[in-house]
Amino acid sequence: MNDSTNSPMLLIGIGGAGCAIARGVSRAFGDGLRYVLADTDAATAGEDEPFLLLGGDRLSGRGSGGDIVSARLAAEDSVDVLDESLEGVRLAVIVTSLGGGTGGGATLEAAKHLRGRGIPSVVFATTPFTFEGEARQQNSRGVLSMIEEEANASFFIPLDKLIGEADNMDEAMRRAVDTLASAVTLFWRLVEKPGYIRLDTERIRHLIANAGRGRFAAVTVQGLDRAPEAVDALARAPLLAEGSGPVRAILCGVLAGEDLRLSEVGKIANGVRTAFGEGCAFELATVNDEQTFCGRISVVLMLFEANGKDVDEPQTGSAIAGPRRGRKARNPLATGPQGRGRFNNAEPTVWNGEDLDIPTFVRRNINLDF
Repeated sequence: MNDSTNSPMLLIGIGGAGCAIARGVSRAFGDGLRYVLADTDAATAGEDEPFLLLGGDRLSGRGSGGDIVSARLAAEDSVDVLDESLEGVRLAVIVTSLGGGTGGGATLEAAKHLRGRGIPSVVFATTPFTFEGEARQQNSRGVLSMIEEEANASFFIPLDKLIGEADNMDEAMRRAVDTLASAVTLFWRLVEKPGYIRLDTERIRHLIANAGRGRFAAVTVQGLDRAPEAVDALARAPLLAEGSGPVRAILCGVLAGEDLRLSEVGKIANGVRTAFGEGCAFELATVNDEQTFCGRISVVLMLFEANGKDVDEPQTGSAIAGPRRGRKARNPLATGPQGRGRFNNAEPTVWNGEDLDIPTFVRRNINLDF
C-alpha cells in the first residue's frame, strides 16, 4: 500500500501492462496518488513500489504464461492480499490489459472481491491489437462480459483505436501506455482536485453505482477557440466513435486554469450534448488548477451505453445510468451474472453496489455443502 496519502480512491494496476499504465499515471499525477501494483510475475515489482504478488504458492512468482485459467485460479488463491491496501478506500480504479493471462483472469477476481467488500470499481481495460492474433482476441472477448458484471463501470479500449498507426510494436505499446495513462490521470484529477462544480469521491460512487459499459476519451486544447476545438476533437475521437449500444448517460469533466470562462463551460456542455445525445442524462464537473492547466483546457468524457442488459430504463435515478435490469436468469454456480429468480422483472434493491435481492451465498460465491 502507498502510505503517502489517505485518499479514498485507490488505483490498482493488474498484470504487466496494467502495472505499466499505473506507473504512468503515478508519474503524470505526482505525489499523493494512492496506488498498488499486482501481478503473478515477481519480476514486475520495482524498487520502492507498492507491489502484491498474486498466486505465489501456485505459480511461484513465474507468471501465468498467458493462461487466463491459471491466472484466475492464482488470483482466487490470493485475492485477499488486496485487503491490506483497501483500508478507507471508497472507490477503486483498475487499469489492465486483456488478451493475455493475468490481465484477464486476475482482473475479474479483483473486481469480484471489491464488489464483495462493498467498494465500487471502475475498470479501464485495453483489448489486443488486431495483429496480435485471433487467440488473444478470443481471450479478451471471453472475459469482457464477466468483468462487466463484476465492475460497476467498465471501459474496454481497443489498442488499434488508442494509438492508430505506429512504426513498430515497441513504439506502439509505449504510446498506448502513455496515452491511456494520461487520460486516467485527467480522470483522477477530476475527482480529487477542487473545482467550481465538484466531482468528489462520494459523488462519483453515486454516479457509477450501476453505470455499466461505456466509452472514454480525453482531449487537451489551447488558444482563443479552445472550447469549440475541444468539442470538435471529442466528436472525432476514435475511442468515442462506436460502441455496443446507444448513449444513455454522459459524464463530462472540464479541467482548466484560472482563465476558464463560464461561456466556455457552456459551449463545451452544449456541444457535447449535441454531439453525443441531447436526450441523455448529463453530469458536469470542473477542475480549476492554474499550475497544471494554465492556458489549456482538458475535457474528460465518459459515455455510458444502453445495451442488452437495459430494458426501458429511465434517464434519472440513483446513478448516472440508472440501475441495470433485465439480466437473464442462470445457474448460480456458473461464472458471470447471477439469476434473480422471482425478482427478475423487478427493480433491484442495490446497496453499496450489491443487489440485495440475490441471496448472499450466491452474491458472494459461497459454496454450500448439502
